[in-house]
Amino acid sequence: MEAIEITTSARLHLGFYNFLSNGVAYGSIGVAIDRPVIRVVIRKRGEIFVNNYTDEYVDDVVNHVIKVLNISGAEVNIYSCIPRHVGLGSTTQLALSIAYGLSKLYGYNYSIQELALLLKRGYVSGIGITAFEKGGFIVDSGRRLSRKGLLEQPRGITDLPRPIYWSRLPSDWRFIVIVPRGIKGLDEKDEEHLMKKPKGLPRELQYELYNALIMNILPGVSLNDIDVFSRGLNKIQFTTGKYFSKYQGGVFCCRETAEIIRLFMENNVVGVGQSSWGPVAYGVVKGSRRAKRVLNKVLIELKKLGIVPRYSFIAKPRNTGLSIRPL
Repeated sequence: MEAIEITTSARLHLGFYNFLSNGVAYGSIGVAIDRPVIRVVIRKRGEIFVNNYTDEYVDDVVNHVIKVLNISGAEVNIYSCIPRHVGLGSTTQLALSIAYGLSKLYGYNYSIQELALLLKRGYVSGIGITAFEKGGFIVDSGRRLSRKGLLEQPRGITDLPRPIYWSRLPSDWRFIVIVPRGIKGLDEKDEEHLMKKPKGLPRELQYELYNALIMNILPGVSLNDIDVFSRGLNKIQFTTGKYFSKYQGGVFCCRETAEIIRLFMENNVVGVGQSSWGPVAYGVVKGSRRAKRVLNKVLIELKKLGIVPRYSFIAKPRNTGLSIRPL
């Protein structure tokens, strides 16, 4: 095999069901969606060549992967990329795509978890790792803290957040996604500092989150009941936003994201949220027709408010992992 193509796509982080309990922090919920897409083609070469055919800055990720894997020769072609630092999980998907392609091409045979550990992915959440491997709807275990109650970089595969629940999402569910222009979420260095010492919620509120997960979100997925799912998602999203409000200036990262979510809810979309640190906002509905109607109405209102989307689209669930094609 002289070349390999790896394709994957974005994920949405749906919030935390556990902030701190019994020495475990940041139990996460998330879903893989079918767009935007990352597509990389890697070829064997005697030297390093990087061809970036996208508008996204990717040198930091490519150089990090090449350094960590000690690659002396390869041609890395990036034909499409998820927007960086907007809450769609671009860095993890891009790093794992390149690393997994190089590993397969040169016969290193690293597992996805081994690559995630080497590349320091999964510090807070394991959603991106499992989304890369399996797609679908994911609930992860969270991270076990050190004896001092601190979040530290994983030292072994068993330190990574692991999926404790996985399911396909119903194929007729649609995610309405809007990314406002001119805003970036926190970078990973800032995130690492802010997340290092988790603080627990009042017991009653923490139990409400468990209830939202167990009595709403999981049954909603299993029974294809988007209304039940959406009520649980709404509870977890607004609780997550309040938890981080002192770091992002409010329940959501910015006025633009807050307005998008308000408009979703005014159009009777209950399952709404901000993915990661934003600014991406999303709402989940059943059926493409309703998704298109809601998106069009929200875009009209955003124009009146002077809010310009950088991206707006409707995504399907992606219920499979990465695509691998030898060339």
